[in-house]
Amino acid sequence: MDWKNARVLLASTAAVVVASQVVKHLCKYFYNLRRKTETDTVSDDACSDVVCTKNKEINDVILFSDDSLRRTIKVPANKDVSICESREINCFKLIKYIKSARETLDVCMYLITSTEIAEQIIRLGQKHVLVRIVVDSDMAFTPPSQIKKLTEYSFIKVQTNKKTILMHHKFCIIDGPKAIKRKSALKAYAEKLNVHAQFVKNHIKPSKTKLIRGFVMSGSLNWSTQAMVSNHESVIVTSNTNILNKFEKEFESLWVEEEPVLLTNI
Repeated sequence: MDWKNARVLLASTAAVVVASQVVKHLCKYFYNLRRKTETDTVSDDACSDVVCTKNKEINDVILFSDDSLRRTIKVPANKDVSICESREINCFKLIKYIKSARETLDVCMYLITSTEIAEQIIRLGQKHVLVRIVVDSDMAFTPPSQIKKLTEYSFIKVQTNKKTILMHHKFCIIDGPKAIKRKSALKAYAEKLNVHAQFVKNHIKPSKTKLIRGFVMSGSLNWSTQAMVSNHESVIVTSNTNILNKFEKEFESLWVEEEPVLLTNI
C-alpha cells in the first residue's frame, strides 16, 4: 500500500470514529432531554400516581364529576390549584392523601361507608398514627356504615356527636399541629407512668424532630362509595395555616376528651 492510499484509509477511519462519537453524544442528549420532559410532565401533572405531601404547601381541588378532564388554574400569589375530574384518579388521590398521615388523623364525617377508606384508617392506626373520628349519632351504626368495624380496634377512637343539632360536617385533618401536640402529651404521660421507661429514657438518644406540614380536606363528599362513584362532589385540600387552625378548633369543640391526662397546655 502506497503512502497516498494509507492517508486516505487513515482519514476515512478517523471520520468514521468522529461520526460515531457525534451520533453517540446526540443520542445521549436527546435521550436525557426526553427523560427530563417526561419527568417534568409527571411532576406538573397533579393527577399522576404520586401525591407528595411531605413538608410542601398544598392547594388542591378534587372534583367528582362525569367529565374526565385534567387542568390547572391560577390563584393569587402565583399558586397553582390542581383540578382532576376523573373519578378513578380522584378516588386514588383521596386515599393517597389519607394514607399520607404520619402522626395524627382527625376525621369529622357525617357518614363513612367506604370499605376501602376504612381499611386505610385501620392500617394507619396499626402504624401508630393517632386516629380520632367524630360521626353523627343517627348514621354511625346504620348499615352499611363502617363505624362498628372501626370501633373493634382499640387504637381507633370513635365518638358519636351527642348534640341535638345534625352533625353534617365532612372534613378530616391530617397531622394537625394541635393533634400532634396532644399526641406528644399523651406519650409523655404514658412514659411518666412507666417506671422502666423513665429508667432507660436517659440512655436513648432522642430522635431529631421531623418537620410535618398538616393539611385539611373538606367539601361535600361523604366517605361513601355512592358519593365517589355516582354523585357530583367536591373536596378542597389545603395546608393554609389559618384554615387548618379553624378546622382544628371546630374538631376540638366536638371531641370530648376521655384520656386520664391533663392537657391544659395543649
